[in-house]
Amino acid sequence: MEWRNAIVHAIDYWDTDLVMFQEVCYGQWLMLRDHLANRTGVKYDTTWGASLPSYSGCKRWDPTPETNEPGELRFGLAIFAKGGPGTIDLDTRSVDFLPEPLQAEDRILLCAKATVDARTVRACNTHIDFNAQNTTAQTAAVASITRDFANAGDPVVLAGDFNQLPQHADMNPLYNHGADTAGKPSTGVLQEVDENDKSQFASGGCALSADRCRSGEPTASKECSDATKSTAKIDYIFLSYYWFTTVRGDAMECTDKVADHHLLRGAAAWEN
Repeated sequence: MEWRNAIVHAIDYWDTDLVMFQEVCYGQWLMLRDHLANRTGVKYDTTWGASLPSYSGCKRWDPTPETNEPGELRFGLAIFAKGGPGTIDLDTRSVDFLPEPLQAEDRILLCAKATVDARTVRACNTHIDFNAQNTTAQTAAVASITRDFANAGDPVVLAGDFNQLPQHADMNPLYNHGADTAGKPSTGVLQEVDENDKSQFASGGCALSADRCRSGEPTASKECSDATKSTAKIDYIFLSYYWFTTVRGDAMECTDKVADHHLLRGAAAWEN
């Protein structure tokens, strides 16, 4: 309940339109789903996707431990959208398992259409593997799938833990501006909410006179988790460039220990 209440407080305090969770147990999702769908006042619709059929760490969240029903220990991703039932169009829900050149824990991309501010977006959520070969292949796959959505006319909101730095070549297929550390230009169609924070431009090798930079506040640090080896930006909220403008991002302090990364908050306005 403490975890749920802290998450709900953050959602309500920010008046959040879309919420993306990685590393979510099925029982955690049920707890949030039921609370946010049935409470008085602002409600949230949701969808969920499993990347692992069972994860031992989810035992503490199992809503039916006495029955030991199969599937209760599933582990994956969740998307929440502000509004009642039907705010997320479940007929458009898709779960893509991402490539694994090096066999490791399964990773997915979860997407669905959702109504945000009376308009429809394609909301997508992912968690990329940290093994280098998989990071490259999975990021490219996510970029390709979301680019196809954007080219088909969908405003895209893509969030997730990419386990990669903004300036790395792996991120070239996502960003629509800038270049990697070797000077190879970006080829994507997306902007990132924290790309105009000039206090972080030096980390991305950008001049203060630039308008945008492949940079941003660190989202992983020992402040949130003692297991974190280095301070880095590896979590992102991307928006398709054509439909959104005036992006803003902020990595929050880890004051309530609800996650092992800094919660990343993003905002934008519709382009037209």
